[in-house]
Amino acid sequence: MATQIRGTDVEVAVVGRGMIGAAAARHLADGKTSTVLIGPDEPVDRLACQGPFSSHPDQGRITRVAARSPIWAEIALRSINRYREIEQRSGIDFYNPCGLAMGGIDAEGWVARGQAQGSDSAMVDHDDLFERTGIRMPAGLPAMTEGPPAGYINPRRMVEAQTVAAQRAGATIIRSAATNIEKTPAGYRLSGEWGTSVAEKVLLSTGSFGAEFLPDLLDAERRPRTVVRAEITGGVDTAKIPSLIVDDGLADERLVGIYWVPPVMYPDGIMRLKIGGQLKDAPVLEPEDLTDWFHTDGSATESEALEATLRELLPDASFANIISSPCVLMVTPSAHPYVGWVDEDDPTFAMALAGNGSAAKSSDELGRLGASLIATGTWNDPVLNATDFTPQYR
Repeated sequence: MATQIRGTDVEVAVVGRGMIGAAAARHLADGKTSTVLIGPDEPVDRLACQGPFSSHPDQGRITRVAARSPIWAEIALRSINRYREIEQRSGIDFYNPCGLAMGGIDAEGWVARGQAQGSDSAMVDHDDLFERTGIRMPAGLPAMTEGPPAGYINPRRMVEAQTVAAQRAGATIIRSAATNIEKTPAGYRLSGEWGTSVAEKVLLSTGSFGAEFLPDLLDAERRPRTVVRAEITGGVDTAKIPSLIVDDGLADERLVGIYWVPPVMYPDGIMRLKIGGQLKDAPVLEPEDLTDWFHTDGSATESEALEATLRELLPDASFANIISSPCVLMVTPSAHPYVGWVDEDDPTFAMALAGNGSAAKSSDELGRLGASLIATGTWNDPVLNATDFTPQYR
């Protein structure tokens, strides 16, 4: 029998219990807004699951202040400054400030934007970087480093920490997917395997999924990505390896750029470094293609290129237990997330999604922006401009 969650007195339903959605629910509950957070746990068997899938079932995402734009630097710092509070409130740790190295033509710009937010971003000599970390940056490519608070977060644990903190603040948690959202005179009727819930307002935070809940397709590309995870068995001190981004100059011309997260412990008990990137001329997925992609182990070509690049960047290291898996990025024309109204004439249905591959570190602030918008009906931030986040449709 269908069950009713708090009758019709729930003010906001957050649909999507990923990094942004879980953060939004916490901020709403902290503001005494009655909230229900709806979204499934990680599937036990990815190959048997029909979705929705998410980007957070993993052990590592880079966090940093230095960024590609002042907007990303601003929202990253706001989020980073709340990491420890979230850990303390939930009792779940997820943050390691191990530092960052970056190589790219715009490395000096990254340094400037990081320093503008108070970080210790600085240009670095290639030989010095190699001696300290074992990383051999591509020849001729400018390089920079950033110390703490840069490093990495565990997205699995961060989502659970946000969920626990939201529940302790009064939010109702439904660990199941919403399959239908219907606007009725009584409010929004949401339904799924758990039953039904009625809310006055909805905040959609479903990542690359959830297109069926929108009137039209968003102007955003769903780009398939492959990640490779490898155990380092010798040759380098894994404790000294920072998070890494290389935007240009890779020897393997199949890749546009790469990132990695230092070796972390995975559920199978093996410490693995994770490397990902982007193939040149990579295809774009339509919403109906997403589940089929998540039922693969990613692209064999991309896996091969990533493994070769890993060996190039850590030339003294030896590797074992190399595996790959799929991921998807939702990329907007502005390269900034969509936090705004589904319909600009209806202040009861909003979205906070499309992370452009950079949202994990900034998810708490993106969730706060979405929570503030749906709770108050207006954009309230004195620094960030709403037009930089306004959703666009095809």
